[in-house]
Amino acid sequence: MDSSKATTASRETRSAGLTGRAEDLRAAAEALRGGMHVAVLLVGEHGIGKSTLMEAVATELRDEVTAVRLHGSPALGSVPYGVLAPYIVELPVEEATSQLAVLRTFWSHLEARRRVTGQPLLLIVDDAHDLDEATASVLVELAAAGWAKLLVSAAVRPGLPTPLLELWFEGIAERHDLRPLTLEQTQDFLAERLGPQVLPSAAEMLWHASAGNPLLLTCLIDDARNDGTLKQHNGVWLLTRALNSHGERLTDVVRRQLLRLSADERTALNLVALSEPVSRKLIEAMVDEDTVAGLVEQELLRVTDAAEPELRLWHTTYGDTLRNLVSPARSLQLRQGLLRLMDREPASAEGLLRQVSWSLECGMEVGDRQLLRAAALASGLFEDELARRAAGQVKDPDLRMAGRAIVARTYYNTANHAAARDILEADFGRGGTVTSLLSGTLLWAAVLTALGHKPAEIVRRSEELLAAGERLAGERPAEAESIRAATAARVRSLRALARALAGEREDDGGAEPGESFPAAETGDGLPDNHLERAFELALEAEQLLVRGKTEDAYAAATRGIEAAGKADEEVSFLTDFLAVRAATPLVHGGNWSGAEGVLGGFSASYGASLIAFGGGVHTAAGIMLLYQGRAAEAKKTLRVGLEALRIADAQQLFALTAAMAFAAAAEVGAKSKAAGLLADYESARPPASRYLRTLAAMAVVYGKAKLEDHPDALGELRRLGESAGPDGAGLEFESLAWRLALGDKSAAGRLRELAPDLDGRRPAAVCAYAAALGTGDAGELLAAAKSCEQAELWGFAAQAYDDAAAAYREAGDTLRERVATAQRQRCRDRASSTPGQEPDAQDGALALLTRRERDIVARAVRGLSDRQIAAELQVSVRTVEGHLYRSYAKLNIKGREDLRRLAADD
Repeated sequence: MDSSKATTASRETRSAGLTGRAEDLRAAAEALRGGMHVAVLLVGEHGIGKSTLMEAVATELRDEVTAVRLHGSPALGSVPYGVLAPYIVELPVEEATSQLAVLRTFWSHLEARRRVTGQPLLLIVDDAHDLDEATASVLVELAAAGWAKLLVSAAVRPGLPTPLLELWFEGIAERHDLRPLTLEQTQDFLAERLGPQVLPSAAEMLWHASAGNPLLLTCLIDDARNDGTLKQHNGVWLLTRALNSHGERLTDVVRRQLLRLSADERTALNLVALSEPVSRKLIEAMVDEDTVAGLVEQELLRVTDAAEPELRLWHTTYGDTLRNLVSPARSLQLRQGLLRLMDREPASAEGLLRQVSWSLECGMEVGDRQLLRAAALASGLFEDELARRAAGQVKDPDLRMAGRAIVARTYYNTANHAAARDILEADFGRGGTVTSLLSGTLLWAAVLTALGHKPAEIVRRSEELLAAGERLAGERPAEAESIRAATAARVRSLRALARALAGEREDDGGAEPGESFPAAETGDGLPDNHLERAFELALEAEQLLVRGKTEDAYAAATRGIEAAGKADEEVSFLTDFLAVRAATPLVHGGNWSGAEGVLGGFSASYGASLIAFGGGVHTAAGIMLLYQGRAAEAKKTLRVGLEALRIADAQQLFALTAAMAFAAAAEVGAKSKAAGLLADYESARPPASRYLRTLAAMAVVYGKAKLEDHPDALGELRRLGESAGPDGAGLEFESLAWRLALGDKSAAGRLRELAPDLDGRRPAAVCAYAAALGTGDAGELLAAAKSCEQAELWGFAAQAYDDAAAAYREAGDTLRERVATAQRQRCRDRASSTPGQEPDAQDGALALLTRRERDIVARAVRGLSDRQIAAELQVSVRTVEGHLYRSYAKLNIKGREDLRRLAADD
């Protein structure tokens, strides 16, 4: 890196490192300027940004102080006055241990520098936790005497030297404990480093991996950019795969920390990295209790709350780096030493995974079933490399097919659906046991769906399992009945999955599979088999949504998720499908907080899977914004989601997302962006679900109408809405809502007819607007506008206020016309605002007034005189009179009596 680039990178790092620290910077600078404090102490864990903040404070005060820098050093921590050596070299040897002599000599140097600048002294002390007590005492003496002020940074562990800590106890030092960055601060940090367009799921994953530590976050960003994990697509930064936690920058940070540790401490840390979570007693037996306690004290290890305490790394990100730094020979030696002390296998799944991984790295033998279990766990945690390595070591022919299914799952994790298909197709319908025969069949259906195969085709192909089951039953007559029952149940589950993905019960012309082994049912008429039940409930949710029953649809989807969680087989690769199916009715019903809760829960629960399956989260968020009338923000969110879906689109949501983004771009008049988004939609594979497919088509028609590029838009929207037939009230509502948004008031009549068949806040508010349009009454239109506001449908609220203003204008009520017009503009402003920048939400006629005018009017309505108002607000009587006169003019009224009447109506 050349010097100019290095300088730029350093400047970027310093700037980003101050994210979330503005208040600390201001407070520290003010404390040092004031007369109450002689020191500011900055305390936090390694990499939290203490030095960066200290430099920012020093820069802030550079023209006001004479800065002198000192830096603690582990090598000098036990040497009295070690860091002061450059200032006391002239001191006679016999006086080198005298604090008074050292203080006098050091002060003479400081005073000479102060006389040159004429500014008070500020001693800037970095890494004060490495200072010896004698040096700390000298610094405290200088500060207490008022000769200099101190700006000090120290790690939480081992902490500040006692003399410096006493300044805080005495109340003459201000202490700032620096906390890790929050998710929001991490997003700001990334915006400063990379730009504003960062995929939210990428920000969340980086935040979790770094635990909010700015140094680790910087290392992860740099390493991810260098190895291509973090890339920019069409202006959006996103992660293309799981983070690499052993990159060059991070390795350098970890290596430097290891240099500060003793040999025993390094051994303990390596043991935990190689085997975590691991019993604390085991590690203490390998080293000693004091060593482990010291690492816990330094916040390099943490102790779990389990009945038998276990040790983990404080920063999980350090794990891969530490393991890579241990040589194979040393790793094997540590493994053998630990095994001699272990009396049982790890109890937790994570512990088993780590032990198997460690054994493989050392070249030790691992049993096939343990390998298979570890491979399955690893694929579920998106540790794909480990999953493939463990599955590849399985030797038993009957278990190797299950191993290959796990390998296919790892390819599905990374959206390499073609590679997953090739493995699963080669094994489909084969296997020497019922377990191996059925292994990977659910994943096979999900992969074919992701590749665009029709549900009817998947159902037809799945029946090949029945013939395979008959073959296997013939080979194993003693197990024939259970084999036939298991294969029939799996075919029913595959059929239910295919139907659920399509969102409709297609007539494939065949009989139900396994008629000799009918599915058992529970009291609600649904299958007793958990998988089949989950998929049937997912299908029911979509059909209820088509009928406009959003609340019942959500309830069915939730029960489906619960049923899937009880299934014996691993189906986490379908969690995105089930999460989207649960969030969809909440989105279309207008339950924004409920939808955000479902999507937020998915994001929090599935970590690394957000790379492959997180696109649906952004799609749902963008559609909510579009329905709310916040088109500009929707366009941004949907475009971000679109870039995520370019990498992985297992649920075929790309076309829907492109369509909605096109509608949002058209809404805000972004014609060039809209053209590109329309091209994306037209070149994409349509969603498997008929409901989503129809919604996408409606959004495209709406967008074309906004761009004046569809002469029969209203007719096309009507045809799309009626395509589901008499049981399609939900789809018809969507088409009518798009028509009403285009200004087609004739849609209101049919909305009034549909209202009894619909539920949810959004349909209720839109139908209330339609009902008010039927009467044309200005008051009802005003009430409908407020209903739309309460549902956060800012676009429809603005339309309703506009219609109310027209009705008032026609009635000659100019005051209420102006009020309605002002409310319309406020809703438009709200629709175009960003979160945290919403305009004043004052309702009614008083929205026309300034804040000061409203304050005065409110007191006048309470009956206060002009003089009383002036006294209460501490202004002149003339000021009060002027504000009241201007208020009367704005409201088109004559005086206080009209003001009271207007306030009562409001």
